[in-house]
Amino acid sequence: MKRAIRFLAALAVVAAFFGAGERPLTAEVKPNPPAGQAQGVKDTTNIHYTGRYCGLCHEGTPAPGGPKKLKYGGDLNRLCRCHTRSGRDAIHPVGVRPSGRKSARIPGDFPLAQGKLSCLTCHDIYAQCRSSAVRKVSLRGGPYPRRTDFCFKCHDKRNYRKLDVHNQLNARRKIVAEKCLYCHVKKPDVKTATFTDLKYITDIETLCRRCHLVRGNHSGNFNHMIKPSAKSLARMKQMEKKFGIILPLDSNGKMTCITCHNPHDKGVIPASRPSARGAGSKFRHRLPGRLCIECHQM
Repeated sequence: MKRAIRFLAALAVVAAFFGAGERPLTAEVKPNPPAGQAQGVKDTTNIHYTGRYCGLCHEGTPAPGGPKKLKYGGDLNRLCRCHTRSGRDAIHPVGVRPSGRKSARIPGDFPLAQGKLSCLTCHDIYAQCRSSAVRKVSLRGGPYPRRTDFCFKCHDKRNYRKLDVHNQLNARRKIVAEKCLYCHVKKPDVKTATFTDLKYITDIETLCRRCHLVRGNHSGNFNHMIKPSAKSLARMKQMEKKFGIILPLDSNGKMTCITCHNPHDKGVIPASRPSARGAGSKFRHRLPGRLCIECHQM
């Protein structure tokens, strides 16, 4: 399941790179300049979908269905050098031989290079050679209505279902111990354990950010991941006593995600315990509906 979570994150990056809901190409083919002519081409020039830069990759102007006349012996590492000069663009491995089971899932019109994955396996390069005034797409079989539909042409969707680690009870309302271990070193005793008894596999903020990619200051455009002032800390202690809740700080005395949010499913921790408050509520606030107001005395 952890592998599935990591892969889903990777799929999200692939999807953002490719985009979603692209419209089909309009094949507005224009006359190409002579092979080898590529004046004004810079590192930042996008040579695709213009129909103007054949000479950068071809020894001569190829005809549909005829010889490709590729430079560098057809070496894609050199032909696609803009995409291979930096590892940040390597969003899928190439040059690897898929397993027998994976090979059986690869569509017949997704070509392999001597049995190995290449740029051409996923991309219809000819589509990038044509001039297009509409949104561009070179993925084979595209456009795709959903971002991950292309990935699941080869990858089995059943193996990459999203996992909500906050759903911690099974149909019989029993704790699923495996879910506890996504954050805890071992399953805590929900009846007796206090916050200081808990052991995590890494720091709390990192645990949460594995799935919750919160950008910028959170919340209210203010960074809450700080050590509260003496005045704020006193206010938090008053709230804990008044409302029967906990507002735990991390091991360094700083506020963290679970200071305000209860990550547990309702029913995991006995309702009589302060640490149970807010479980399963909207936003998982430890004081549902009043947390910000009470803490900031608004």
